[in-house]
Amino acid sequence: MQEGLSFERKLARRAARHGWTMGQLGAHEIAVFWLGLGAQEKDGFKRAVRELSSEFVINSGFAGAVRTLLEPGDFVLAENFSSPELANWLGKKRIFTAKGSFAPVNEVADSAAKAWLNSKGNIIALDMESAQVAALCSDLVVSYVSAKMISDRYDEQIPDIFLGKKIRKMKDISDAIWFATRMLVLRQKLADRLVELISVVGG
Repeated sequence: MQEGLSFERKLARRAARHGWTMGQLGAHEIAVFWLGLGAQEKDGFKRAVRELSSEFVINSGFAGAVRTLLEPGDFVLAENFSSPELANWLGKKRIFTAKGSFAPVNEVADSAAKAWLNSKGNIIALDMESAQVAALCSDLVVSYVSAKMISDRYDEQIPDIFLGKKIRKMKDISDAIWFATRMLVLRQKLADRLVELISVVGG
């Protein structure tokens, strides 16, 4: 996934090992594993966590906003898909723009689906991986936190080109260029916030 490359490049002494990337971030040894869209690489993830004897897992990437006040670039905590003790502790820190429940989805949601979810209560965002990662980490008995950056507002949807759909009009191209430019900026911003989060969680 391209969304984590900016963070991976912040690691010193990077090395590819057994399907994941190892590196140093200050005093912390970090492993970056690419789960894929919808957490496709579950078996590889479980093998990595077991072999590395991981202290905790940070599930990160991008999510779509459901809460109306959230904007692209906001860093949000999925309380329902994080270890309760970590979620409670991190919720008191000034790392996150917002905290609350994430809604798990099987496909990218449009603005109508987000509006429907917003009517259901304290759902702040949605994504395709956090619920699955939380279940995997619970089975592996490892602490975990789901911390994601908002990529699209509640009233936006990701351009069709990024969903594998055909170009139908010129606006599709301009929308794709605009969104890709935004994501380049957000990738770097996400990397910076992850460095901050690791510093806090890792002590």
